[in-house]
Amino acid sequence: MAAQYLVSVPAKATKSVDFTDKLPRFIANNYEEEAGTFRDAIKELNVLRESTVVKSPDKHETGLDLIIRYHDQLAAIENKLPISESQIHIKFNWHDAFSTGLLSSKNASMVSGLYERCCVLFNIGALQSQIAKSQNFDSDEGLKAAAKHFQGAAGTYQHLREQVFAHLQSSPTPDLSAESLTALATLMLAQAQEVCVFKAYKDKIKTHVIVKLAMQCSDLYSEALSNMMVGSVRGQWEKGWLAIVSGKSQYFHGVAQHHLGLVAQSNKSFGEAVARMKKASDLVREADRRGEVFFKPYELTSSLKKDLEAVEKDNNFIYNDRVPDFGTLEPPGKASIAKAIQFQSPASNFLDLFANLVPLPVSRAMSNYNGKKDALVNEELEKLRNATSSLNENLASKNLPAAIEDTGGNAVPDSIKEKSQGIREQGGIQSLEDKLYSLPELLTRNREILDETQRMLDEEERDDTALKERFGSKWKRTTSNELTQSIRNDVVKFQGIIESATKADSTVREKFETHRPAMVTLTKSETDLEASLPKAGAMAAVKAGSPSVQELRSLMEDVKTIKAEREVLEQQLKRPIADIIPKFLQSLKELGDVDEEAISEAHLRTEYGKIQEQVAESVERQEVLERKINAAYVQFQQETEQRGVSERDQMLKDLAAGFDAYMELSNNLAEGSKFYNDLTPLLVKIQGKVSDFVYARTTEKDDLLKDLQRNIASTPSQPAPPVPQYQQGKEQPPARPPPPAVQQSQPPPPSQPSHNPSAPPPQGSYYQQPPPQGQPPPQGQPPPQGGYAPPYGYAQGPPPPHGYYQQAPPPGAYAPPPQGYHPPPPHGYAPQPYYGAPPPQGYYQPPPPHGYGQQQQPYQPPPRR
Repeated sequence: MAAQYLVSVPAKATKSVDFTDKLPRFIANNYEEEAGTFRDAIKELNVLRESTVVKSPDKHETGLDLIIRYHDQLAAIENKLPISESQIHIKFNWHDAFSTGLLSSKNASMVSGLYERCCVLFNIGALQSQIAKSQNFDSDEGLKAAAKHFQGAAGTYQHLREQVFAHLQSSPTPDLSAESLTALATLMLAQAQEVCVFKAYKDKIKTHVIVKLAMQCSDLYSEALSNMMVGSVRGQWEKGWLAIVSGKSQYFHGVAQHHLGLVAQSNKSFGEAVARMKKASDLVREADRRGEVFFKPYELTSSLKKDLEAVEKDNNFIYNDRVPDFGTLEPPGKASIAKAIQFQSPASNFLDLFANLVPLPVSRAMSNYNGKKDALVNEELEKLRNATSSLNENLASKNLPAAIEDTGGNAVPDSIKEKSQGIREQGGIQSLEDKLYSLPELLTRNREILDETQRMLDEEERDDTALKERFGSKWKRTTSNELTQSIRNDVVKFQGIIESATKADSTVREKFETHRPAMVTLTKSETDLEASLPKAGAMAAVKAGSPSVQELRSLMEDVKTIKAEREVLEQQLKRPIADIIPKFLQSLKELGDVDEEAISEAHLRTEYGKIQEQVAESVERQEVLERKINAAYVQFQQETEQRGVSERDQMLKDLAAGFDAYMELSNNLAEGSKFYNDLTPLLVKIQGKVSDFVYARTTEKDDLLKDLQRNIASTPSQPAPPVPQYQQGKEQPPARPPPPAVQQSQPPPPSQPSHNPSAPPPQGSYYQQPPPQGQPPPQGQPPPQGGYAPPYGYAQGPPPPHGYYQQAPPPGAYAPPPQGYHPPPPHGYAPQPYYGAPPPQGYYQPPPPHGYGQQQQPYQPPPRR
């Protein structure tokens, strides 16, 4: 088999790209993982790209495995590290495969990871075709490997066209167009079928099988030729490709007819055999003509001429079978062995360098899920805390349980002692003040980060808008507003969060100031606390054995129970729950996307459903409990004959409310501090993302400005404006004199005569003899303006800066004015004598004293430039 008649696809060329700058910053800004964890992985990704697409990989299985690994790695990080205009700004530049070299004008640059993957897939198909062509076609192993890789190349180009290119939505270079990929896929499949035909011929498979294989090969080459002749791609193919494909479409039809004629000969159908072999001979001659110098028929039809002569001789001298018209013969059958091998991604042995990095759709789903989970937990906690706060206010208004404990009217009630001890254990009023005063500092830090982020976005957008207004349609890039919409939405969201947090801080401060005196009192020691309480009268003493007191004490125990249960419920709401990431990953694998809403709802219902029921039940029980407390307290008031609120009772109520406020504010301030500290890294990530975006846009802006400046510099300048009307009447310099009219003469002799100072100057030149040394130049003879090109071929140019020629210049040359020459006076020179009629215009030019000799052909001045 002639390997030189097979074609291999050239690889696309590209330039080096550095991943080590942008990827770590994106990881740091968008993931919880440390960017340094993936430093080695990013370096390996750099090396992988350099060795597989920047440099030519080995035309071997190992080189193919390496470039496939790079493609699989690109696909793996597509959802984790998205390379796009609004995410990771890395620009890939690729050249058309059928253009020559990196300096070709057919190239395209895009900030797109999908574009990079398309180009790598193209090169995978190209490398498969190159490996196939480089095989040893004299061995069975070589033929099998060639067929395998040609089929693999066909499958790669089909996969690129159907699965990947469709998402790119445009063809940056002609070789990536749908028409080009279709033609390449068909051509690779036709060559795989050709290898199968040759192997069948070499293995001496039955003749009728070779017929079917060859006919299918002919059809594939005809289809490939049709696809390659589409107008948009017809001119892109390498020299000789169309000739080879066109020739093979005829040649393999000839192979089929030749072998079908051999079948007819074996069946004693000599007339049919003659008809088919004649047709085969015509097809092979046509293949040779179409193939030009790029394809020649080879060994599959090497015996055609001999077989045709033999069957014609047998038929003419022995059988005399009628030779039918070829159009009446039954067309040969077809058998397709070569099939496109579907491209598999990822490969079975692929190891993701960023396996520990969660895909971005899953990360986004996690972000939404965490928001929903936090909202649910906060809602349930708020229900519990609001209910508990309402209960505490009700009890404080009734001075419970202190009222049923103050039996003597002088001692500190046990409940107040417990509250005072609890406050002192938590640091007292000083601890609460320290937490409260730290909030503004945390708030200011977060607000400054967010304001700086907003400033960078606004400044970049103003800059982009100004350049767009300045250059108009020449400023071709996506506007900042389109690219930053999602980031601005995040900024607005965080601004709303900070505004809500600011209002909550104000509420906390007001509550602290309201209950501060009671908290200060509870911070005191037991002795000081007792001294601070007013003394009660004897009428305020409680009858310990009264039914109302017993009822209230029982109800107070129920209050303690319900509060203890709520502490347990709060702990359950705050506890870690089962990881939802595996469910998101499974959804991404099965559906190609994450059904976050359905998965999150089901997961939260499973984890928090029972707790939500317990919270609702606790609130309902409290309502019943409060009704019982209210009824028992009315009975208590009647038994103790209390009709008003004493000073002591009011203080005990304030202390109880102060304790409740202290515990509530302590929790609120702890949560507020945690909220601001957790918010800071989120804002820093947003700021880092905006900083990267602004840096990328600035780099892009600088490149565009350089391009615009080059275009402006290369644009031809506009013609000079017309002379204003008020200047049109001014004197103009005298017109240049025309050349003297002379008759045609013979060319001068090659040797020039020596200069004679007394001889007149040559006719037709402006040469003037210099004055003797030490004398001034003659007056009234200004130097000529402008001048003509000399008739003897000397180059006309500007005069030397000063001085005369030391020797006479050649005839027709222009002599410069003498050194020290002064311009003519403003009123002109005095009239000078001259011979004959004066010249029509210009300066004085005396004729030679002996007349004019034979003259040369009149001189024609050169056209103005």
